[in-house]
Amino acid sequence: MIARIAGHQYRKGLHALERGDLDALLAQFSPDATLTFVGDTPLGADLSSPTDVRAWFERFLRLLPDRRFEVQRYQVSGPPWKMQLAAHVVIRSSIDGEPYENQFAHFLTLRWGKVVDDLILEDTQRWAGACERLAAAGLVDASAAPMR
Repeated sequence: MIARIAGHQYRKGLHALERGDLDALLAQFSPDATLTFVGDTPLGADLSSPTDVRAWFERFLRLLPDRRFEVQRYQVSGPPWKMQLAAHVVIRSSIDGEPYENQFAHFLTLRWGKVVDDLILEDTQRWAGACERLAAAGLVDASAAPMR
């Protein structure tokens, strides 16, 4: 039952991100949450303050304004005070009028329903190519340094 609730909350967070509703999404995060996006791209991050985590999601929204997520599978384990959620997700969007699709592994640690650690492993080679196209189209964030 708890795993089903965690899966529902996870999908709810992705839907909030699709809508660009950062307040709803970040309400699921603990104030001391960390966010790591592996890679040396504009989304690369190793963050630990609520302000920086919000700034990362704001950059994400600017880079992929019409994003859609499709959860392929997820697994939940652990007690409510240290729950682990692992998911395989496909992300779709468009970049300079062309379709964009990628996939990522998402690992969350939750404490009493709040995200305390968020780790994202995306196909960074595909994402780096997308950033080159975005930069060529004039999007400044697409050539920004990772957020560390």
